[in-house]
Amino acid sequence: MFPRSDRGPCRGTKDKLPCGKDVWWTRTAAGVEVPINLAPHPDGNTAVWRDVHGVLRSQRITPDLLALVPHAKRMTRHVETCTGKPRVQALPPRPPKTSPPAGRLYELLGVARTATQDDIKRAYRRLARHLHPDVNPDPKVRIRFQEIGEAYHVLSDPGLRQQYDLTGRPPRAR
Repeated sequence: MFPRSDRGPCRGTKDKLPCGKDVWWTRTAAGVEVPINLAPHPDGNTAVWRDVHGVLRSQRITPDLLALVPHAKRMTRHVETCTGKPRVQALPPRPPKTSPPAGRLYELLGVARTATQDDIKRAYRRLARHLHPDVNPDPKVRIRFQEIGEAYHVLSDPGLRQQYDLTGRPPRAR
């Protein structure tokens, strides 16, 4: 029942890509794996030692720790010296969801207040083809696309449309 090899390549962090350098993989008291640079460092902030089972352990240095574990070596965490490139965000952040202003739902779709369900559906589909984020990546167009989606949601439902016609405000989402 021996532990796996303690030496391995850097795997990177949530903020950095892996740099590929060899590091010691140690375990903390909580069981978390922590990469440590291979060479001891006199100004290191981490104590590293092998426990009775042969597992490489590490702990942040406190004044009383080195007295408890005299055979521990001062080393630095690899995270502090890792040269990996920063990770890039996969997608830009989405703009906040906005509700269309009160009294504008018919104007957003370009239909009259007396429009039938088919007219509303045709107007929404026509606008959606031109304003979809896959077709037009402009952030302002994305917000407009969300607004026409909200307008279609309200005007295509007879109950919500009647409530909107009476109050002039879109019903709140539940």
